Amino acid sequence: MPQADGHHPQDPSSMIRTFVEALDVEDLIMRFEIDFDAPMRQADATGMLRLARAHTKDPAAGLRGIARRVGAHWCEIVQADVAYELLSALRLIEASQPDAERLLALLADTAADPDDVFPAYALARWYDGAGRIRYRLGSYTASRRAFGTAVQVAERGRLWWALPDLLSNYTRAEFEERGQAAREKDAEEGTRDVDVFVRSLQQMHDKILVQARERGVDVEAVPDEAMPLRHREFLRGYSNSLHNLAIALRQAGDRERSLRVTARSKALSEALNDTYRTAQSLLNEAFCRDRPEERFEALRELVHGRTNFVEPGWERGRRIARQNLARLGGGRDGLADLGRLLDELEDDAAGAGRRAGLDVDFYAYTVRYYRETAAALPPAERPRDVLDRRLKMAESVREAIALPVYKRAYANHVRPAYLRAIGAQMARGGHRQEDLEKIVSLVEESSGRELLDLLASSRPPVLGRPAHPLPMASDASPAEGAFPDDRRMPLRAQPPAEASKARERRELLVEREQQYEDHFLHHPLTSATHDEDIAHQLVQYTLNHQGSCVVRYFRFGTSDVPLDGEETPEPDSLGIMVCRDGVLTLLPSVPYTDVADLARRVFEDLGDRQFPVPREETCRRIWNLLIKPVWESVNRGGPPTHLTLIPTDDIFAIPLHVATAPEDDLPLAARVPLSHSVSVAAFVTRGRHLLKKQLMEDDDDLAALLSTDARATGREVVDAGWPATHVHVAGAVPDALVGQVESAFAADWDGLEQLVAVKPEFFLYAGHGVYVNEPEVSGPLIHLGESDMLSQFDIALRVSLPRNKLTVLGACLAGQGMGSDGGDVLGFMRSLIISGAGAIGVPLWSVRDTALAATVSALLRESRAALGSSSTGVFDVVQALHDHYRESMETYTSVEARVDRLPIALYL
Repeated sequence: MPQADGHHPQDPSSMIRTFVEALDVEDLIMRFEIDFDAPMRQADATGMLRLARAHTKDPAAGLRGIARRVGAHWCEIVQADVAYELLSALRLIEASQPDAERLLALLADTAADPDDVFPAYALARWYDGAGRIRYRLGSYTASRRAFGTAVQVAERGRLWWALPDLLSNYTRAEFEERGQAAREKDAEEGTRDVDVFVRSLQQMHDKILVQARERGVDVEAVPDEAMPLRHREFLRGYSNSLHNLAIALRQAGDRERSLRVTARSKALSEALNDTYRTAQSLLNEAFCRDRPEERFEALRELVHGRTNFVEPGWERGRRIARQNLARLGGGRDGLADLGRLLDELEDDAAGAGRRAGLDVDFYAYTVRYYRETAAALPPAERPRDVLDRRLKMAESVREAIALPVYKRAYANHVRPAYLRAIGAQMARGGHRQEDLEKIVSLVEESSGRELLDLLASSRPPVLGRPAHPLPMASDASPAEGAFPDDRRMPLRAQPPAEASKARERRELLVEREQQYEDHFLHHPLTSATHDEDIAHQLVQYTLNHQGSCVVRYFRFGTSDVPLDGEETPEPDSLGIMVCRDGVLTLLPSVPYTDVADLARRVFEDLGDRQFPVPREETCRRIWNLLIKPVWESVNRGGPPTHLTLIPTDDIFAIPLHVATAPEDDLPLAARVPLSHSVSVAAFVTRGRHLLKKQLMEDDDDLAALLSTDARATGREVVDAGWPATHVHVAGAVPDALVGQVESAFAADWDGLEQLVAVKPEFFLYAGHGVYVNEPEVSGPLIHLGESDMLSQFDIALRVSLPRNKLTVLGACLAGQGMGSDGGDVLGFMRSLIISGAGAIGVPLWSVRDTALAATVSALLRESRAALGSSSTGVFDVVQALHDHYRESMETYTSVEARVDRLPIALYL
């Protein structure tokens, strides 16, 4: 066989093997930031690491092997981040997180070795990379925690050259976390918050300069190959801190100073051959209105690789440049360029990591500029596809949404496109069935889609308990004016002492939400295909269930101010569609401001400490605004045998079942058999209408999770009329049932697991909780005994109720938090439906314990009475609840006293 010598080239595989054997993996990772990330050569480094099998587990390698795997994954996370393949990055994070956490624990138990910095460096960079991905996704609390860990590891490991970059990222994430709350306040306060951010970044900048002097780094020097590697990495981080300061100055309105700071940052980046950071500086200069066309031209050339930078360009930067040059150029040419860019975005489905709906902001801005450019043209030259382009964006992103974290983008950009499209369809008029079916179809395409995705996908497995318990909520103190003792604790009304726990609770709740999201990285949601015939199915349902009537509330229109030359869009409104006996009826719309005002009034009523119940005036307003308009259509052909109301947005928080007509003191739930549902698709297509009547069996199991006290007694279990051999309790067994239940467990995670294992047909919760309304996370939590609290994410991932027929969540306001700005169904309602729960009863205010116990007991007894002398029977939960409510009204005459005896809303 020929030997490799000067005349016979070496076999390629041997050359690769020789190269790999000589490759110093640790040195490559230590040099990645400067030699590969800065010049956009990330793929070179990750390719070499793959060849060297740096990601492969080697038990014999010990701590160093773990550190090499963590470092190798960091390099790939950075590559995915720059390419905006964020779903791929999330999967890389999940794959390497166990190694990172183990390395963190190992390093915490050993003293830092200044001569062996690689393990700490790889770990600090990994957490920084993870923080960057969470930051991109808008999860600012999660990103701030990851960046904070990176800084702690770097400081302990004395990684002074990496600290400028890590500190800059941490400071920015901390600001954004605070800013989420500030943006909800007035503009003046928001501006002050930006000023605080500028001061924080300036202080960090000064701290970095002190570190530079201590380490002998010349921040005024022009970096070159002769400069030590660590000095260059320090300066790259310094450049990043300058860029963040420049952005903050621009946001604070100080454009001149922002440009000066950006000039220094850009000079460092150019000297470091840093394509990405140079591009960021060009963008800031353009947004500061400093010769923007010239800056975007330079950006386009830079990211194409047609400058002094000899390395590959940045594709997303190229698109940003194209987008803005077309916007600035305007006219027919600008419109054509934006149209071509939209065509590319519509077709850009390559790669699982990209097809995630994550670049929706860029897509939405492109649509917006297309709309603005079109409106500036003469009427005869305007394209007719502006609304279609916007709807196309909404549809394509809708198909890609897989994780709850995308909701903010969906709410900001996608749902508004649907609302405007619905408004346009409404404006076209026409009351033919076909016209009305188109409206229903658009409404259902835009509403509650994530829940349908979850239902269309395989049910998540029941996971183990969370890693950390949530801080428990305490009762209201007498000094603060406690609620009456006979009511279950209102979740929103916690004492000021709770504020000290808010940050810890928010962080841990974010941790549970993140686990919920991460679960779907390996179990992606199946995007439930929208059924174009959904309206026809609704028609068929009412035809085949005589006396049934469905009322679909929906939002449409926009608060956008029309551009010059544009048709005036429909205003932000509430639409109402009624379907009875196969006939769709569109009723006059209602200004949405009236709905929002009513929701605020309900909220005020429920916050009253002496009588936290909807007032009579409020019940009348609910009737006049939301029920009176539909009443004639609902009763056409006689009183309905089953009325189903499907709320939207703020209406989820309004107790429709207590609506009371001016001429009648009988609330709606006592007038007609009533249920609610979350969408037409869930009610009809997913078969939840079948939960109205269900087969009862004599071996049905009743499971009760009791976190009880004097206010939440759990008496609903006592008078259930259930055979003791099929009663299972987790928590304090009521005195009347001691020794008379089949099984009794503690009210903790073990007890909950054992309750779920029974696969109960009936599931009850009795207790209290707290409503969290913090940046990034909001929604109810309920007590799990005295050890922890249950969130909506815990119910979705840790509770499975596959054979369930009825679930009642007896914690006050547990039904709140269902609506969202994106039209999705959230809170416990979503989680219970995902878990397999049947009909669901939830309170919407601080209900009276006796009323709730009496109502739930009545339903349970009626379900057993349906058996008669047989082993099976049919139970109509809607009719049973109506009958109980109607009977309860006979004892009381005032509206408020009657409303107080209507503790739960029933959802099918």
